Amino acid sequence: MTTEAHSFPRRHARTQRFTLGAPRAFAVAPDGSRVAFLRSNSGTDRANSLWVLDPADGSERLAADPAALLQGASEELPPEERARRERSREGGAGIVGHATDAAVELAAFALSGRLFTAELRAGTARELRVPGPVIDPRPSPDGRHVAYVARGALRVTGAEGEGDRALAEPETEQVTYGLAEFIAAEEMSRDRGFWWAPGSDRLLVARVDDTPVRRWWIADPAHPERDPNHVAYPAAGTPNADVRLFVLDLDGGRTEVAWDRARYPYLARVHWSEAGAPLILVQARDQRSQLFLAVDPDTGSTRMVHADEDPTWLELFAGVPCWSPSGQLVRIADEGGARVLTVGERPLTGPQLHVRSVLDVTADDVLVTASAGEEAASPEIGEIHVYRVNELGVERVSQEPGVHSAVRAGDVTVLVSATLDSPGTRVQVLRDGKRTATVTSYAEDPGLSPRVTLVQGAHAEFRAPCLCLRTTPVTRPSPCSWTPTVARTASGWSPRTTRT
Repeated sequence: MTTEAHSFPRRHARTQRFTLGAPRAFAVAPDGSRVAFLRSNSGTDRANSLWVLDPADGSERLAADPAALLQGASEELPPEERARRERSREGGAGIVGHATDAAVELAAFALSGRLFTAELRAGTARELRVPGPVIDPRPSPDGRHVAYVARGALRVTGAEGEGDRALAEPETEQVTYGLAEFIAAEEMSRDRGFWWAPGSDRLLVARVDDTPVRRWWIADPAHPERDPNHVAYPAAGTPNADVRLFVLDLDGGRTEVAWDRARYPYLARVHWSEAGAPLILVQARDQRSQLFLAVDPDTGSTRMVHADEDPTWLELFAGVPCWSPSGQLVRIADEGGARVLTVGERPLTGPQLHVRSVLDVTADDVLVTASAGEEAASPEIGEIHVYRVNELGVERVSQEPGVHSAVRAGDVTVLVSATLDSPGTRVQVLRDGKRTATVTSYAEDPGLSPRVTLVQGAHAEFRAPCLCLRTTPVTRPSPCSWTPTVARTASGWSPRTTRT
């Protein structure tokens, strides 16, 4: 790194924080026969391809190559897709997202506003000629249809490209069907706006009307010759978009879902599985009260399953609420100073764990991510691990110190780990808890090795590591006069230190 061209800041930018080339966006087949994922070809290549891994022997094969599918043409993104990528902080190119059917046999994705599907068993991909630009295509659970959004309309086509039609079309230019509004995508981590029924015969679809939202004029400093964009932006304290939810049948039927939208305007979460009726989580605007509602898809009526209130704030969690296979509500609750996993009316964890998300729910257990709680025997400062939880107890899946997450189906688990002793992330494929394969990463090595020292701030234990990137150890007084914080990124740990 002796020249400016190879300086760390340039490499950091060129590799997008050393994340390019790392595998991501995993989907595991229920029978454990394949794992689909995205990955670019090098640590400086932005264009992701769709890959399939065989967990039995770790072999990988290419399922969809964007360069081949576009026949060398440059990628052109519609404005709606640009907005989606900005809100999700997506800096990649090519196939940046994909969705599969329940068997993980058919994958659908958009390229340059065009619809493509890939047969994951055969490893072939092709374009379906449909009206565009295509946004967020998703196959039905049975793999016979693909739903997508084009010009604000929710459309559906056969898996072979036949019978394309609109199920809901926007009444005005300010209305969209099947897309998440700004607040849901930017603030609530809900980046989608439609959900297939488990029977593949209908969908839950969000209708968003941006008419009440104030407009901003946003100019592009890199192109001062262009006119500013007129953008609907719901600034704090100003009117939000009007969000409704509909059940749409494939034969054209349409039923609106009813709840107290005046009091609970935020549609924060939607879940629809074979274990029960559609389940939605709606919140008040101050996010101090929320309702878990079960939806009757035939009438659109709702019934309350659970209600939460907090004088300060109600956090939203990934993976919940949902139904267990036995039809019990799965949620994360604040109890006794910890966030606990609750199934039905029974908490399955206590103050030893601080549950952060639910990854998978089966009849045997619930897979979660969690950090150590206040009453944990060993603090494991700054770490997040994957655990199996059931009525018999808690079993930790990840072992190395670090930050871990996972995707699971059947007896196959894809474990994604970031540790302090190695850069980037490592992806292992486990079957029944035993490693069978490792997914190759092409991400570049940053060339820096952080020196880690656990410190105690003031007279109380501070649950974060103090990271030093200097080449020599640093001696600091005790109590430490620095307040260290840690930001977890796809490339590993990002240190931030503030003098107090």
